Amino acid sequence: MNERYYIRKLTADDVEEVANLSAKIFLERQTLAKATNIPFDDYFKHMRKVLYESIVNEPLSYVCEDQTLTKGKQIIGFRFCKTLSLKREKFNDARLAPILALTDKMLKEWLRQHPEVANSEKKQQKILFFEGLGVKSGYERMGIATKLCLAALKQAKSLGYEMVLAIAVAEASQNIFANKLNFKEVYTLESIDFEFGGRRPYYGINELKTFKCFELELNRFSSFSCN
Repeated sequence: MNERYYIRKLTADDVEEVANLSAKIFLERQTLAKATNIPFDDYFKHMRKVLYESIVNEPLSYVCEDQTLTKGKQIIGFRFCKTLSLKREKFNDARLAPILALTDKMLKEWLRQHPEVANSEKKQQKILFFEGLGVKSGYERMGIATKLCLAALKQAKSLGYEMVLAIAVAEASQNIFANKLNFKEVYTLESIDFEFGGRRPYYGINELKTFKCFELELNRFSSFSCN
């Protein structure tokens, strides 16, 4: 990556800018948004709350800046991370409940394959959860998302984390985990099969094919082995 782009850790000073970018990406490109009907301002407030409460307090997340842009508008990508927790998140907005339910279902399926983690808070503290990944429009296909992930993986390994867990909805993210970073696909759910509240919220959204759960054992991770 040339000197124009700079990857660094996310800080509390970035929250407003990153929450704004995250909301734009979610509502413009994330197919899950089609089932929420949530306006920009409400999702922005939600993301700001999430960042302050569960992301910024751990030095695990990264952003990418375009240093040719105006200060305050330089962040063009993010990789949100946190230590795995089985405590249920609370969404104040009911429109986001299907997303929380989907995450819960995918996590439960993963835990069925890892009962040793489900029953041990100590083991949970050794697992990094990839919370969100996004790149601003116009900066796609430049390797920024992959490099953000690599920065987070290197940091996690250096801190003694043993595994990384990711739930991927977008095909682009699924491709990065499977083909760029050599994650192992451990569970797949067809989008039309997901039920919530007696209905199938993602039925008929043709761009949304599958939800996938990936894992990576960090003792096998090396940036040199990534494509």
